[in-house]
Amino acid sequence: MRFQQIKDLLLYIEQVHQMLSRLYGRLERQADAERSRLLLSYLRGREDAATGQLHEYASQLGESVAETWLEQGISHDMLATINSTTLPADMDGEAIIALVTGFEQQLTEELSRMARECPTDGTAALLDALATLEQQRLTRFVHGVHRFDDM
Repeated sequence: MRFQQIKDLLLYIEQVHQMLSRLYGRLERQADAERSRLLLSYLRGREDAATGQLHEYASQLGESVAETWLEQGISHDMLATINSTTLPADMDGEAIIALVTGFEQQLTEELSRMARECPTDGTAALLDALATLEQQRLTRFVHGVHRFDDM
């Protein structure tokens, strides 16, 4: 993706979270183990919440910020990757965690890269805040998984 507006980037990130929710729902229906289904159900709800938060955030942006043009965009089409992702029915927690961590890290890295390459301070701060938000979500996920393992 090249030359896009902030509002389009936010819509794309929202779509990434929607697609992840669908992926986790699909994997949940395919999973053999109850523990894997519980984890995937949690992940689906987590992505649905992230979608709602991003939608709310985008609606609160001022028009001038939302219509700011970016010279760079996401370099890898995450939607296609998410759409083609599969796991075997006997997936375990480790495979699910690796999958989630990979997607979260990729999104965080893309947003951080865009923030570093952004020529304006305001837009760089916005992108950096989005990257920080995604990193915090990943950190909370990892902590949540450790609590889940303790059960």
